[in-house]
Amino acid sequence: MAAVLARITSNGDLTEALADRAATVAGVSGLGAVVTTTAGTTESIWSSGATDSALGTLQLTLGEGPSVDAARHGVLVLEPDLADMPILRWPAFASAAGELGVRAVFAFPLRIGAIRLGVLELHRDTPGSMSTGQISDVLVLADVLTSMLLRLGFDGEFVVLRTSVHQATGMIAAQLGVGLDEALVRLRGHAFGSNRSIDEVAADVVANRLDFNDCL
Repeated sequence: MAAVLARITSNGDLTEALADRAATVAGVSGLGAVVTTTAGTTESIWSSGATDSALGTLQLTLGEGPSVDAARHGVLVLEPDLADMPILRWPAFASAAGELGVRAVFAFPLRIGAIRLGVLELHRDTPGSMSTGQISDVLVLADVLTSMLLRLGFDGEFVVLRTSVHQATGMIAAQLGVGLDEALVRLRGHAFGSNRSIDEVAADVVANRLDFNDCL
């Protein structure tokens, strides 16, 4: 992990290859880091592959999951077996993640004091807890990513680029005369109810193919 940290701190290396290496060191199948907004939307900044991207989109669509909890409450979330946990925790996420082949998830908030910038999430394709040493390594990795985001000016200035979701949320708010939080909930609900990703539904809204007044 020291070699991974050195590459991030020396030249800001957030390549997929380095994410794969970090995942191997941490004893997991993959990892991804996202920045978050107060409205609950996210943007990936580092990923080891398609499964991590799918997990991020899934949680944004459903509004539940380990990264959602870690971002909302600023706490470490460790779930070593998605098939053996309280069903009320993430009922929709657990089932959908299982279909992706994900069996365990671990989310580390990217935060400093009261400032919450995002989440580093790791997953494993087999059940099992992380060791104490692995958790310690990932905590340091999370601290390094947090420091990098602060240097980039994320606190109040960093631009999150998931443009279609932001645009669609604003358009739905205008269509229905509701606040942005409720508009995002409506967008998520429509995506879940139609078995589509939030990005697909957002694209339809932005292109004027979908008017939420027609969904009432």
